[in-house]
Amino acid sequence: MPKVYVGIDVAKFKHTCCAVSEKGEVLRESFDFGNDREGFDLLMKTMAALGGPGEVAVAMESTGHYHVLLWRFLASKGYAAEVKNPKVIARFKAATEISGAKTDRRDALLIARHAMTFGSSPSPLPSYALSRMKSLEREKYRLIRDRTSLYNRILAILDLTFPEFMGFLSAKSDAGRGALSSKTVRWLVSTHPSAAAMSAMKAATAERLRSMSRGSFSLVRFHELRELAKSSVGTSFPDEEAELRQLLGECDSIDARIDAIDAETAPLVDGLCPQIASVPGIGKATAAMIFAEVGGFVRFGSPDKLIKYAGLDVNVYQSGTVLKHGKMGKKGPPILRYALFLAAGKCRIHCPEIAEYYSSKVARGKHRVCALVCTARKILRMCWGMMKSGEFYSPRTAE
Repeated sequence: MPKVYVGIDVAKFKHTCCAVSEKGEVLRESFDFGNDREGFDLLMKTMAALGGPGEVAVAMESTGHYHVLLWRFLASKGYAAEVKNPKVIARFKAATEISGAKTDRRDALLIARHAMTFGSSPSPLPSYALSRMKSLEREKYRLIRDRTSLYNRILAILDLTFPEFMGFLSAKSDAGRGALSSKTVRWLVSTHPSAAAMSAMKAATAERLRSMSRGSFSLVRFHELRELAKSSVGTSFPDEEAELRQLLGECDSIDARIDAIDAETAPLVDGLCPQIASVPGIGKATAAMIFAEVGGFVRFGSPDKLIKYAGLDVNVYQSGTVLKHGKMGKKGPPILRYALFLAAGKCRIHCPEIAEYYSSKVARGKHRVCALVCTARKILRMCWGMMKSGEFYSPRTAE
């Protein structure tokens, strides 16, 4: 049982530490120490004076990546630290203090008192494999967002140079940014970045398109596009065409990096969460995103707690006879929700049990988006159950 509770307010260049007893008495007034060797040595001297690792409980807020180095250092010295959600500390402050004043020293004392009041539950330091997977998947998520921005800029230029082009693709079951993920469409736009260029396409281009698309871009479709280009109202300038080619080149670079990330995370998935990847429709890439953001599934006592962590829970307001269900919480990692919606969209196509579940929600009158949210929740429950039991997917898993 800890006898001393140490709260640390984390920052970029320095941290602030405060210690209280199990009765709430301040044993060490708040003091600053640098994020360097001298500062960490000062912290260790202070901790040694307060007691050994078994007598001192350390708590700090999750602050971007700034707390990670200190967390690792404390673990190497035998001190298990609890990493707390900043929103929990903020609500504790609102419940215990009237003053709105905020300083690093007050925050350190507040964190220590929160640990003293509610007890300390040390946060396990993630393994190297999990940390590496999380770092890769967050890089991938940033790349996907950057690529989406590039797609938007490409579409804006095409609206000027060939406004009818995306409508032509839409009529063929391709639309918007989704069409730009096609290597055939990218090659066509990069080599013929305007209506004028596409109106002058030769037979060799038709054969190249047919070969790249494996026959889906037929000769008939090629002639339709060329005739549409001849009557287009689009206009273009050399700088717009040059920018279009540059943007498409950047998209290719991002795709290559994403492929490299997927290749690096594949063996990590095999070692950490092959059960999730066994669900039809969830490949290793999506499984890596889900597992990296959840981390240890066993730390969640129930699937409902995991759903709330993911931000897929529904806000409920009840007062007397009034009961309202609002929107999703959306308080968890956005990358996790992105991966779950991606998984839900794929599983309802490739997994018969999930497809039946999704269809049942739509049949009951739910909007397609709402049905997809329900499907994402079900997938998360399935993942929790499989990781808890160690079993791979089977039809009874979706029951």
